[in-house]
Amino acid sequence: MMENKKFDEIDKMFENLQKANDETVDSLKDKLRKERPSDLASLKRNSYDMKGSIRIKRPVVPRVLDVSFETRFDYFLYLIQNVNYGTSNVPAYVKGHMAALEKYLNEAKLNPNNLYYTEAALSDEINMMLKESKTDIKTKGYFDGLNYVHKALRRSKEEMAQKINTILKKELS
Repeated sequence: MMENKKFDEIDKMFENLQKANDETVDSLKDKLRKERPSDLASLKRNSYDMKGSIRIKRPVVPRVLDVSFETRFDYFLYLIQNVNYGTSNVPAYVKGHMAALEKYLNEAKLNPNNLYYTEAALSDEINMMLKESKTDIKTKGYFDGLNYVHKALRRSKEEMAQKINTILKKELS
């Protein structure tokens, strides 16, 4: 709803520009600033500029608090399936991020009892990507997705180690 108002205001500005053929560009800018200074400022704040000020929010690996799984793969699967991209993230970034998650989820499914193979393949790809330029938003999303998978694998290992430690303490007491 808010965006429609902004588009209506932009349309009005273009109408004013078309009506005033004999005015100079500078006089039109001054006229528009005087008419709606706060609207112009908010339009500048809310628009994306071409220099890369697009806001990207990296998803954070969630903490597993009240769920207990039987295997490390189950923890990993939980962490991969519960990614929160938010509502305002750039679609190209999300697409790249999800591609990395899907690739390594499929890799982990090949050998769910031993995620060390997945960790090794992931480390190799991260090291290769460190050498490449990540100016494309989708590539940046993919690289961040690789790092997310790395953190999820590490977190799944920590969660299983903590579960085993708890069981051992219980048995030894």
